[in-house]
Amino acid sequence: MKFNKQLKNNLKKIIQISKKRKKLSGFIIGNTTKLEKNKFYFTPIRVTEKMILSGLIVYSEVYAKLAAKYIDGKVDYVLVDAEKKIPPQKNGIPSNIERRVREILRKSKLWAYKGNDLTVDAVDILLTFLMKEDLRGIGGKKIAVLGAGNIGTKISLLMVERGAKVLLTRKNFRKLHGTVNTLNSIKPYYTLEKVNPIRDNFKAIQSADIIIGATNGKPVISKDMLSKLRKDIIIIDVGKGTLDKDALSYAIRKGMRVHRVDISASLNGFVNKSLMIEKMHLKKSGRRKILGEIIVSGGLLGNSGEIIVDDISRPKFIYGISDGSGDFVRDLNSIQSKKIKKISKYFNIA
Repeated sequence: MKFNKQLKNNLKKIIQISKKRKKLSGFIIGNTTKLEKNKFYFTPIRVTEKMILSGLIVYSEVYAKLAAKYIDGKVDYVLVDAEKKIPPQKNGIPSNIERRVREILRKSKLWAYKGNDLTVDAVDILLTFLMKEDLRGIGGKKIAVLGAGNIGTKISLLMVERGAKVLLTRKNFRKLHGTVNTLNSIKPYYTLEKVNPIRDNFKAIQSADIIIGATNGKPVISKDMLSKLRKDIIIIDVGKGTLDKDALSYAIRKGMRVHRVDISASLNGFVNKSLMIEKMHLKKSGRRKILGEIIVSGGLLGNSGEIIVDDISRPKFIYGISDGSGDFVRDLNSIQSKKIKKISKYFNIA
């Protein structure tokens, strides 16, 4: 079976590379609403700072379960998509690959992630980098987001929070208005720019500085549309196929900047954050009494007067004294200062 053969080959490569480079091994199981002929496809091997990963995107719980059974115990970590993108089963029960994989795994550690959020984060990182030489950054730019689905909506909120004027499109104009009203109601109060609904894609892009295609693979940008735009416009294809083939060829020929979304930086960040939080909770989190004082670490909420440190077992840094409301006491009195000095001396903290 093609699925089993490719799964075994990919897993073999992951394990070989991770051992050679002395890194952790991981396998991603994601899901998608974009139906493929085989109801699955494998993703390339990715090398992050601390982990070597490959992955599988499925349109069916069946392949998620087959993969989980085979890889359990063979890799250190399995990353499974927590988003529910697969249609319900025939009996009406919602499809849930995270639940199915959790039921199977016994040896490999499981991390739940959100695939769409990695994509949105990647777009945000890319645009922040591309705008780094601009005095205002993304602020003040006119950004056309084509497609008001999950990803397009989240990108729109991020961009308007950065001060961009966002033009959001969707075929269903009634639903689009509802989405836009929601986004504008939850954006920061003092953010002046707004998300604006537009029915026509060309009207949205003709005056834009940046185009973000988020139509889940449906081509909505043609060669004729691009021919009417200025050549320094930035285009990001999130939906993998927002531009038709003629439009892409034209853009490349004219030197227009067309970017695809690369989640490498987002994935690397997710792996590092997950390892750090895992370490914090397993080794650094807790509450203990030292010389009559309570020290707290690992993200636990401190009671009033408790001392917050970086590591409950061997602290190397004291953050401060809790005010009992999730924050620190800003101005320490003499008694509180003595408490910190006492704990610093005990643990030999400079």
